[in-house]
Amino acid sequence: MAAGPRDAMAMASMNKNGGDLPGEDRRGRLVWGGSLALVLAAHALALPWLMARSTLEPPPPPPPLQIDLPPPPAPPPPAPPKPEPPKPEPPKPTPQPTPKPPPPKPVAVKPIPLPPPPPVPPQAAPVATPQPEPPPPSTAVQTATPAPEAPPAPPAPASKGPDSYEGRLMAHLYRYLRYPAQARQRHQVGTALVHFTLDRTGHVLSVTLGRSSGSALLDEEAVATVRRADPLPPAPDDKPLDWTLPVDFSLLR
Repeated sequence: MAAGPRDAMAMASMNKNGGDLPGEDRRGRLVWGGSLALVLAAHALALPWLMARSTLEPPPPPPPLQIDLPPPPAPPPPAPPKPEPPKPEPPKPTPQPTPKPPPPKPVAVKPIPLPPPPPVPPQAAPVATPQPEPPPPSTAVQTATPAPEAPPAPPAPASKGPDSYEGRLMAHLYRYLRYPAQARQRHQVGTALVHFTLDRTGHVLSVTLGRSSGSALLDEEAVATVRRADPLPPAPDDKPLDWTLPVDFSLLR
């Protein structure tokens, strides 16, 4: 171990005061003294270098500053998608107009045959009364028996032709006659008798069914025809006001 400065100085003083050390001890001391000098010189040389180094070397950097950042906030939830605007409904197709059914064909109404006028009975010829044989001539005045008068001829029947009042009534009624569609589809035919009463101006006072045609549809139409035809032709003064007329329904094939 190298001797310190105090040991070197003590050894030097001992060398001065007691120079009676043997030769080997002197050499040993010289070696030790040289070593000490070298050590001191080395320390003297190293001291400024150490001091300069301590001043030249930068201080160690401070420890890094650690900052604990809070975790980033959670991203906001995505906005809900905007609702799609409602699609416009396609325009509804314009309904095509339903074609009107063709009007029913007019049904030819069979004209009611008018009954033939009753035959005019031949006028009876006057029967000659047999004359009695003349009695024998006498003085009494004989009175002649007068011939019997011929019976009066019956009145001529009223005409039922188109120019008669009855003909005009029938023609007027048949202008208002309608054949029921349902009865026509069922091929219902028949003749109904209607009884009606008029006033002198031709207005219908009452109407009833006198005899059925066999079909309720045709019977109703026969009565309705008289009501639809009101007023009828005015009745002449010499004509009755109560009538019973046939209403015929027939289909022409």
